[in-house]
Amino acid sequence: MTTTAKKAASWYRIILTALVLGFFMFPIFWLLETAFKLKIDMFSLPPVWIGFKPTLKNFQYVLGSMPIFKWGANSLIISLGTMVLSMALGVPAGYAFSRVKFRGRFLLLTFIILARTLPPVIIVMPFRIMMNALGLFGTWFAVILIDTIYNASFTAWLMAGIFDGIPEELEESAIIDGCGVFRAFLRVAVPLSLPGLVTSALFAFIFSWNDFLFAMTLTSPETTTLPLGMLSTYGMMSVGWTTMAALGFFAIVPVVALSLALQRYYVSGLTFGGVK
Repeated sequence: MTTTAKKAASWYRIILTALVLGFFMFPIFWLLETAFKLKIDMFSLPPVWIGFKPTLKNFQYVLGSMPIFKWGANSLIISLGTMVLSMALGVPAGYAFSRVKFRGRFLLLTFIILARTLPPVIIVMPFRIMMNALGLFGTWFAVILIDTIYNASFTAWLMAGIFDGIPEELEESAIIDGCGVFRAFLRVAVPLSLPGLVTSALFAFIFSWNDFLFAMTLTSPETTTLPLGMLSTYGMMSVGWTTMAALGFFAIVPVVALSLALQRYYVSGLTFGGVK
């Protein structure tokens, strides 16, 4: 390939990457610029994307008139609880699938990950009845439990691939040196699987943070989460799109910041676990 052809191919890749990135980033841009608009600017025709006067009234209204910090705290508690419980169940399960060889292992692991594809609407009502019978309806724990059903299966599947890539000889050496199986798991396998751990934890946190159906069905006014808070922008006659956009800003900023901070871990974790 000539130098000119290489340069042309490089430019094609850059342009294609920019187009794909722009396609996926445009909704976020639209959300953010709507959050800084007045309602009259929101409905202007043709749409004004940049040349409008920014305002903070939407944020002032959200912070002053809505219990956004309470909603955010509920979302954080449920997301962290789901993440911890999913990791506590999924990581040891993934390790067992990796180290214990038995017939039907791959088939069973496939069935476990299929739980992740189960339509939420199928199980939400039976689960609500169950939580009501147990006296847990309207609590954080009810949402944490049902979110864990989906996240623990993904964690077990991903971590099984991660542990497959870690040589068993390292753990065997630790056992020979006096570590038990459990201590070898904690001191050797777990530290070496850090990218997979971060990936699993981040996926569990984001899934629970963004959850709407389970939270709407299982929470009470005292445990309302941030996505549910956006419903308050709906009125009898209109929808407060600019207010909803301001709430969306507060909803996505923590997740985006956390994802950017941990991106080097979860990118390598997905690659490491996906090739096994």
